[in-house]
Amino acid sequence: MMASRPPPPPGKGKGVEFAYTALRREIVSLTLRPGSPLDEAALAARLGLSRTPVHEALVRLASESLVVLLPNRGASVASLNWDDLREMFEALDITQRLVTRWAALRRTDAQLAEIDAERIAFEQHEAAGRAEEMNESNWRFHALIAAACGNKLIERNYLHLLTLALRIAYLAYNVEHFASKAAYQKHMNTILTEHIAMVAAIRDRDADKADALGRSHADLGRQRIQDVLTRGVSNSLDIALDHPITMLKQ
Repeated sequence: MMASRPPPPPGKGKGVEFAYTALRREIVSLTLRPGSPLDEAALAARLGLSRTPVHEALVRLASESLVVLLPNRGASVASLNWDDLREMFEALDITQRLVTRWAALRRTDAQLAEIDAERIAFEQHEAAGRAEEMNESNWRFHALIAAACGNKLIERNYLHLLTLALRIAYLAYNVEHFASKAAYQKHMNTILTEHIAMVAAIRDRDADKADALGRSHADLGRQRIQDVLTRGVSNSLDIALDHPITMLKQ
């Protein structure tokens, strides 16, 4: 897949943020494929920047586990494998339940309004068939819930997991990767329904309900991604939560 042409570079002083945003978009959308080498000079030329902001952007992306930096060997897009996915979903299962539970207990009215506004934005992007905007809006919806949980350390860890999941989401939630349009719409309707229920639980300060929905939502994503990655490969490749590691390596 060819890299998309970036917008004109920003003014002086904003190069790092510009490079970070452009490269992150290309990595999470799989325009830059997992394992692809990242040549700083080539990226700088393509983005219209010097190598310094590009290098700093790569360091920042490495801190999010989207890029791998190797001494004397440059950088590459982080790979994806089954153990990575298993660990990500195990961690996401726990942290999504936690941030949603705490958001129900600790959110402010202003935070609730922001969460619900992003839920509506997600619905609008889905209805219009805007896949990239939909995935980014879904990230923001859950990020806003995390911000309302009242714990910066948990929030930071959860955002890290959400960003890792974005790469898979671009693959798994494209309508052409479903068995049919009806199957796609059924799955999206479930997501929309759970989003509505999550906002309601947070509004009602129902921590137990929010916790259960956090778990259900993580499991919904796990099942969808497993369906995409195992279709035509092997039914034994399982990302089921709480399974021993050995079961995933058979």
